[in-house]
Amino acid sequence: MQSYFRYITDKGIANLEHYSYSGVDNSFCAKHFLKHWWNFGVERLTPIWLAPNLITLFGLFCNIGMYLIAYFMFPTLTEAAPRWPYFIIALLIFAYQTLDNIDGKQARRTKSSSPLGELFDHCCDALSVAMFAIVMSGTIRVGPIWAFVSCIIGFWPFYLAHWEEYHAGILVLGEFNGPTEAQVLFIIIELITGIFTSDIWTVGPTNFTLGNILIILMALAAIYSIYTNVHNTFKLPNRMPFTKCLMQLTPFTIFFVLIIIWASTSAMLESQPHLFIMTIGIIFGYLQSRFITQRVCHDDCKMFYPILIPLALCVFNSILIRGGVHSISELPLLWCMFALACVQFLLFAYFTTHQLCDHLKIKVFTIPYYSQQPTSPGAEVSASLLNAIEEGQVEHVDDDDKI
Repeated sequence: MQSYFRYITDKGIANLEHYSYSGVDNSFCAKHFLKHWWNFGVERLTPIWLAPNLITLFGLFCNIGMYLIAYFMFPTLTEAAPRWPYFIIALLIFAYQTLDNIDGKQARRTKSSSPLGELFDHCCDALSVAMFAIVMSGTIRVGPIWAFVSCIIGFWPFYLAHWEEYHAGILVLGEFNGPTEAQVLFIIIELITGIFTSDIWTVGPTNFTLGNILIILMALAAIYSIYTNVHNTFKLPNRMPFTKCLMQLTPFTIFFVLIIIWASTSAMLESQPHLFIMTIGIIFGYLQSRFITQRVCHDDCKMFYPILIPLALCVFNSILIRGGVHSISELPLLWCMFALACVQFLLFAYFTTHQLCDHLKIKVFTIPYYSQQPTSPGAEVSASLLNAIEEGQVEHVDDDDKI
């Protein structure tokens, strides 16, 4: 494998020998309701031979299906659709949530946990952020600008949760969190819309409807989540200097500034909302996946990624057009940026998977039939965390440590 396509350094590969996943999900809905369904799903409905990563991939397909419905039913994110799409979307979100939680249980059930599983799961989740933003914005009919705001609301808490985990060594989700409670909320929104039609979200003044209020409330929740991540990281003992911690956010901050300028200067957000938002969503998925890889491998964080250069050129081109300077047409340039983002992500996914599979001596979509031993070093949940579970100190374990 050429060195250019080695997304994990030799240091990161060596650190995999010490890998152990630690995560706690204190979700109210998970602890009191959903865990019973997830346990039933993995124990009664999931074949023992089914690889956990295939379960994760099926969950991503649910999100893609959900998005495709939105693409055809809400092209401008302001249309009223028939009742049936909302019920199907609710079902697909529920299916995704179920699959996203039983894949880790299946990994522990078959003793096939590994760093690749955690990486595979969170990278699929990162790709789904923009899809959820579009689907929810189309459901409540708030239009492209508010859909872009919804993306920002999803991007920051997702990135900072993994940034905190990079330094704390454990992912702790609160009683009301995005991976569970937000998804439950989205399901409820879809069901309400299917029952009462999407007109319910357009009640109120034109620029301040019930749908807009809902997004504002989500933004407030996101701000609290961001504050919690930063505060928790700042309070960590034995961490690196906090300014160095903040420097790790450089690529994402550059990305954030660029997309804000791009959305403010380009006509593409309103004329091509799906293409524009999915383009920045895939770039975010790539940046987030690179950071997750560095966290899983305890590798050094990069301060810049080449994908930001063509993004900056697109932004600069939009500024020129906004200023009246004759430049490249925005639509073909946006399509090129979308294609480049897809290629970049696929290259990363393919070669990173190969690196991990070669080192760990595993396959991404198949497992030995109920292997009695873990297939890679440090694959199981840490002993201290298991003890805490047995003693009742931790009530629910996040299910992302899988092959």
